[in-house]
Amino acid sequence: MLTNLRQLCYISLLTITVNMSAFAENPADNSKVLTIQHWQTNNNANVYFVNLPELPIIDIDVIFNAGSAYDDKKYGLANLTNTMIGQSARQLSADQIAENFDNVAADFDVSAHRDSATIHLRSLTKPELLQPALKTFTTVVAEPSFDSKSFKRVKNQTLQAILQEEQTPSAIADNLFFNAVYNGYPYAHPTIGDTNTVKKLTPEDLLAFYKKYYVGSNTTIVIVGDVTHIQAEQIANQITKKMPKGKPIAKLTTPSYQPKQKIIHGDYPASQTYIRMGQLGISRNNKDYFPLYVGNYILGGGVLVSRLFKEVRETKGLTYNVYSYFLPMKQKGPFLVSLQTRTNVTNQAISLIKQQVQDFNNKGPSATELTAAKQNIIGGFPLLLDSNEAILSQVANIAFYGLPLTYLDTYRDNINNVSIDDIKNAFNQYVNVNDMVVVTVGRELASNEKPKKSS
Repeated sequence: MLTNLRQLCYISLLTITVNMSAFAENPADNSKVLTIQHWQTNNNANVYFVNLPELPIIDIDVIFNAGSAYDDKKYGLANLTNTMIGQSARQLSADQIAENFDNVAADFDVSAHRDSATIHLRSLTKPELLQPALKTFTTVVAEPSFDSKSFKRVKNQTLQAILQEEQTPSAIADNLFFNAVYNGYPYAHPTIGDTNTVKKLTPEDLLAFYKKYYVGSNTTIVIVGDVTHIQAEQIANQITKKMPKGKPIAKLTTPSYQPKQKIIHGDYPASQTYIRMGQLGISRNNKDYFPLYVGNYILGGGVLVSRLFKEVRETKGLTYNVYSYFLPMKQKGPFLVSLQTRTNVTNQAISLIKQQVQDFNNKGPSATELTAAKQNIIGGFPLLLDSNEAILSQVANIAFYGLPLTYLDTYRDNINNVSIDDIKNAFNQYVNVNDMVVVTVGRELASNEKPKKSS
């Protein structure tokens, strides 16, 4: 029976896809896209709710301002705390928790990032399935036990994952890049932590972190699905009932970036070189978000159509794929160009990317490029909302970063309103090839192959 219900749930996702296709038919119609309701619980948790009656499912994200940026010097603490949620709670073992969810066809998972830690539940909305799922979910969120047996197992799994990262060239490049750009700032270290710090973590460390950060005033709950407003209120109250109000966490300080180009190499026995280039970018609430988003789509974000793809791959044949992106966070996230190339053409690839970025800063996009980018971005808008899960992701983004509730309603207008001058001005403010960190990971380069600083 439960298998059939799961199949019904996933097959029925086509219903939303069909409904959302109306956006593609008339992309200029900026009528109400989603009605997002917002309120606070008695213990200060912020709740965002979207009623979606098309499918008999509900998705819930409980998001805490408790990412790795709050590790202090105990790198990996936030990630390990979040990973332990659902491994033991009150009198329930990890196997019992998993069985409880499986018995009612519910999906449960957790994830941790630099800014946030999230606990997720997906359930069918029939009361005989939803109520047991919510009961288990509430228990694991509000009453984790961090027992020593589960802790030892999860800690060992985390150490194995760290070891794997240390042997993966793309991860090595990413970690070197973040460390160089942020240089001691809370975003500098890997979310998963490092071997030395994770080895020292104890259940008591996790419990202290949980008590400080997993509180009502530090919580955002996003509910999307086939429930009423009254039911959503009841669900939010149930989840937070045993959660202390606590205090909202203090904002992170603004990272300070020291320009003057840095060139960093990590040795790795590979036939190719993994390259990361970039610098400090913007926070999610930056006023230039849309000019930078549209501009980057043209420069390196558009799959198969960007300038970097055409020049670095198609024209010069230096890489299989290359892309750039801004990664805005609570505080300034990075601007990053990523690719891998043959070791003997590393310097050529880096020089070409710098040339393309500088040319884009100087001239901006052409009118043809801008028109095509807008059409592609707006044409892809329905894909942002083509399932409950996709809608949940969008609303969670709005909720966590405090964006306007009308963000999706005005999204296409904001894209359409971007001009060539907007893009040029924004890129010249936030992207400078002479200030970029350049990270290469691969075999040691000969002196004539090493990247050179821009003059």
